[in-house]
Amino acid sequence: MRRSTTTSPETLQHPSTTLSRHTSIRLPQKPNSRTIVGGLLVSAAALAAFLTVTGAGGTPQQSVVISRRPLAAGERLDSSSLTTMAIDKRTADSLPGFTSIDLVIGAVALAPIGQGELLQQSAVFTGGPPEPTREFSFPVDRDRALNGDLRSGERVDVLATYGSASDATTTVLARDANVIRITDAKTGTLGNSGKLIITLALSSADQLLDAAHAAQIASITVVRSTLAGDTAGTRSSTTGPLARSSAVRP
Repeated sequence: MRRSTTTSPETLQHPSTTLSRHTSIRLPQKPNSRTIVGGLLVSAAALAAFLTVTGAGGTPQQSVVISRRPLAAGERLDSSSLTTMAIDKRTADSLPGFTSIDLVIGAVALAPIGQGELLQQSAVFTGGPPEPTREFSFPVDRDRALNGDLRSGERVDVLATYGSASDATTTVLARDANVIRITDAKTGTLGNSGKLIITLALSSADQLLDAAHAAQIASITVVRSTLAGDTAGTRSSTTGPLARSSAVRP
């Protein structure tokens, strides 16, 4: 005989009584004051960091150099002709410009630049000496240029010897000229030619004329004068017996 299961009236009237015996329901606790303050501090720090990165709520900014006034081709740039402007950093990164005026002080404009225009890298020549100069490159035998032991920024005297033997004449082409570059001369695929190509900054047109002439017909000697100080000689040329007698003079 199957036993029937009956439900008491108390259970029907109060079903929660049976559930409470087997199930424990945890109610959310109210946050205390320490938790609230900690959360506010974390949120404030995150907001401050965000505003710092984005420029007080805007997009990140980057300074770029622009012209303060119209600039002519060949004009040397200084702080009075330039200023900066803040633009969107992503835009600045995509432009071939400069971020600081110090990077272009002494540079030369290669093309006209209008007022307020971005100073593009292709429109200026940078890296040259700060004073007005003419740059001149010429080949010289390695053994007559300190075997190539020269670096950019050093100072040199340049001598030219015309003729040979007792009829030779040696003349000073330049004193304390600034070395801009020095490289090995190449001869096709065979490697070095035993010569160097030296680029100098010459201060006058007369020096340039004499150097260009000497490079074609004379033997060039380059002497380091970086550490010479105030030891300039009194003569600018020597020739024949005078050169020999001065060489053995005590």
